[in-house]
Amino acid sequence: MASVVQICNMALTRIGQNQFIDSIDEQSKAAELCALHYEQGRDQVLQDFPWPFAEARVSLADIGSPPQNWAYRYRYPTDCLQIRHITTPGMRQPRVEQRVQFKVINAAGGRAIVTDQAEAELVYTLKVEDTTYFSPLFTSALAWRLAAELAMGLQARPENYSAAIQNYLITIDQARALAFEESEEGPFPESEFIQARN
Repeated sequence: MASVVQICNMALTRIGQNQFIDSIDEQSKAAELCALHYEQGRDQVLQDFPWPFAEARVSLADIGSPPQNWAYRYRYPTDCLQIRHITTPGMRQPRVEQRVQFKVINAAGGRAIVTDQAEAELVYTLKVEDTTYFSPLFTSALAWRLAAELAMGLQARPENYSAAIQNYLITIDQARALAFEESEEGPFPESEFIQARN
């Protein structure tokens, strides 16, 4: 699997750069920009599509004292990057009409999730930092997303930014098609980022 440096170099090649980096800590403009954009870009790509390798499921911990008009208040998992849905234990992929209503609120000690569901189970996108877990399509999508940022920072060329974003969206569509073929749980919901392009 590709390392962080390899993903950054993939991004550089995709905007026509021929100077590679050996480390994101080295003293070069490309490395500085990669260090600036990599983590945020990775997290954005994780949020833009429910990647199977990043799915986590946990029974929520009831912390009591829910606000008015809600029955339960649960602790927000510290490793949660994006909530996919809340369900009852044992239900894999709820249909739209089975989705449990919830809201994320600020609370003492961090964020909390309020809902009317007892024994709620949370399905969410895990913040995956270890590149050995990345699928090939995720790696490609991340390289395109990073390429878009590097196109502006290194070249100040909006046309390269736009081309990289278009290729990023194409890669997300490919991941959606592949995930659909490998699953019988129904279509994946689109993220707000993906919906905004339509």
